[in-house]
Amino acid sequence: MKFDTLPHQCLVDEMLQIRVLGLCADERLTLNLWSCFNDVVWLSEAVFIADAHGVVDLSTQAPVSGSYTGVDSMGLFWSRAPVPPEVTRGYEGKSTDPLTATLTAEKDGGAPRITHVVRRVYMDERVVLREVREKGLVGKMFEPNRPGPHSAVLVVGGSNGGLAWSQEMAALLASRGYAALALAYFGADGLPPTLDRIPLEYFATALEWLAAQPAIAAEQVAAVGISRGGELALLLGATFPEIRAVVAYAPSGILWPAYPESGNGAWTLSGEELPYARTLTHAQWDEALATGNANEGSFDWYFIPLQDAAYASRASIRVENINGPVLMISGVDDKVWPSTELTEFALERFKRQGFRHPVKHLAYTGAGHSIAWPNGPTTMLKSKHPVSGEEMDMGGTPEGTARARQDSWPRMLEFLSGALGGG
Repeated sequence: MKFDTLPHQCLVDEMLQIRVLGLCADERLTLNLWSCFNDVVWLSEAVFIADAHGVVDLSTQAPVSGSYTGVDSMGLFWSRAPVPPEVTRGYEGKSTDPLTATLTAEKDGGAPRITHVVRRVYMDERVVLREVREKGLVGKMFEPNRPGPHSAVLVVGGSNGGLAWSQEMAALLASRGYAALALAYFGADGLPPTLDRIPLEYFATALEWLAAQPAIAAEQVAAVGISRGGELALLLGATFPEIRAVVAYAPSGILWPAYPESGNGAWTLSGEELPYARTLTHAQWDEALATGNANEGSFDWYFIPLQDAAYASRASIRVENINGPVLMISGVDDKVWPSTELTEFALERFKRQGFRHPVKHLAYTGAGHSIAWPNGPTTMLKSKHPVSGEEMDMGGTPEGTARARQDSWPRMLEFLSGALGGG
């Protein structure tokens, strides 16, 4: 028994062809995948029956039992979930490196298991990383290690702050040939502690800095963001014409206040807060429920204020000013906020204003809030927000979100290539 050829290192978004050879026909095989995040072991398992040639091939065969169902070559990767320590005792090759995954195969009858270790990275050896601490900016610049000029991407995260999401996205985009600046705008040294009255001039400085870099094609710059960063990506595109394409994950076409709520707006321009919408207060929500004007468990607390067309218009992002094509990606079952419906506000405005560039909205049924690159675990649906401490429900199902990631990622890369002329 042996694994067919597998890499020892590859990018996290790469699909692997996992095949086990040398079995007997109809022999039963158990595959496990192990990794360690924050000192907690995450495990997935799938049981297969070898075909007539003594082969188990995850790209063509579905497991008979395990942590995922159906044919999925990367099912073992997204279905990893945390397990108690007693489950992990006795397994060799367990690494505390969160990028390292250990694949084991064991057949019935007590024969020794086989193991393959693969390190899945965000940045390959063709990328150069440097810290950015100039002109008040806080970020990381990822650049292909080859002569330019390179198309460039400004990457912004959401309400978690810092660089947690943006640096991983930027590293992957750089590995695909783009120069990518992961930019923190709060929640890092020298920046505001929360998403509160963030001046858009900060991003103007970032765009000027990016365009001044010697290997950058200044006329080929995109903005990419997620959640409140998706809202921001649309806003930046609508504000700065040097941005020639926008990718917004789980976004909103409506501007919202500071997070956590402070009584202030999230964004300012020329020292003035940009108009924003508010959700219902707790008292207003209770009254709406009592009078039958809202449904329990719904996002009506977002939508009831937006029923006032003039109010919604004031808080809408002027997306018609974006100077290039737009791709928006959302999960229909998002429980963090109603990103699919909030994206519709942008779509309606694009249509109403006769937007002249291509617009695409990928809305995935069964998917939640955390759509991005594929193959990461999607099983943790509930978590505590690192800034506010709120209990967050990502929504969707692990499989639905995994499928959305697998489908949207190559389409997003294709969109960027078409909009910017390739990485």
